[in-house]
Amino acid sequence: MRNTQSIFAVDAHTTGTPIRVITSGIPPLKGDSIEDKMKYMKTHYDWIRTCLMQQPRGFLSLVGAVLTEPCSPDADYGLFYIDALTYQPMCGAGTFSVAKALVETGMVRRTEPETIIKLETPSGIVTVFVEIKNGDVQRISFENVPAFLYRKDLKIEVPKVGNISVDIGFGGNFFTIVDIDTLDMEISRDNMDELRKLSKIILVSANEVIKVQHPVNKSINYMDQLLFAKNTPDENGDYLCQCIFGDAQADISPCGTGTSTRIAQRYFRGKIGLNETFCQKSIYGGKFTASVLREIDLNGINAVIPRISCRDVHITGFNHLIVEEDDKLKNGFISW
Repeated sequence: MRNTQSIFAVDAHTTGTPIRVITSGIPPLKGDSIEDKMKYMKTHYDWIRTCLMQQPRGFLSLVGAVLTEPCSPDADYGLFYIDALTYQPMCGAGTFSVAKALVETGMVRRTEPETIIKLETPSGIVTVFVEIKNGDVQRISFENVPAFLYRKDLKIEVPKVGNISVDIGFGGNFFTIVDIDTLDMEISRDNMDELRKLSKIILVSANEVIKVQHPVNKSINYMDQLLFAKNTPDENGDYLCQCIFGDAQADISPCGTGTSTRIAQRYFRGKIGLNETFCQKSIYGGKFTASVLREIDLNGINAVIPRISCRDVHITGFNHLIVEEDDKLKNGFISW
């Protein structure tokens, strides 16, 4: 056997969302910022992304977390995300699993009762707080990058649906937020195929009407994620949601960046105040708890700093992935 690439990763999940934390094996990524490093990988080593995320080594719903050397002296690690189709600057579910992997493998010093980790992403520095009791990881929380409501009550015309009103927000990624009741549908497993199809159509319509642009990071000027949201709580006070991302992939978790976007939406609509609790859940039983820590000015845009917490984060395995020289499928593929 002659292998040409050797990649080490920690596999984990956040409320069911599979996360592959890549700890070593990717060649050095050059750049003066984490965004530059992400672009460098896309230009020079995109085959590694497809190799790790697509079949036969990966699968469509797998999220990859790429750890790098940080650029900021305040950060412990640089971090960006990959999947079978593309790159993402931030992933909340991924952040939980990255923190779990770093603590459990000794890549950061385990400090009880709380270990603090600073992760530098293309969206900004994310501070993670890992609660530890008797040596065991308990709840993980992160203080996210600034989140904001970009546009309220945007009117769009959706083929086969009609005219609907949506909100556009940012919580690490740009989202189109759709009140599921306006579609006269329910967020359920039985409706998942229909929700995935609808997400594509709605995102196309929204992007035709509005061009998003982050007020600080000029490269974040695209919107490829959608959040179907229920605006009435269940009997426990939790709010059901469904994030659809990439090529209509359904998130299994309640979506960390989506939760950040959602709490910013509710804050700027006067539905929630500072330090009040908001719980977002998925149809698979996962739950993220969120609150608004403070309001800030982000280059002229009113924004908030959200804190997101989760207890359901677990390591599933330690993976040594290799690429043999004569493997005709080393670049990966996506099946039907």
